Amino acid sequence: MTDFEEQLIKSPEPSFEQLVEGTEFMVGMTQAGTEAEWSKKISKFEDFLGIGDEASKMVLE
Repeated sequence: MTDFEEQLIKSPEPSFEQLVEGTEFMVGMTQAGTEAEWSKKISKFEDFLGIGDEASKMVLE
């Protein structure tokens, strides 16, 4: 094994359930109806990406 390969961080392969859940989440994101629903979905998406708090701070500034 080379030094480069030792430095790589191996991420676990997602399970089938995780892939289905992620796909359902993304499809749901495209089906927002009202502005309130859309706002809720944006918040969930930010949390999904792990940027929820950062994005909220930027909007408030």
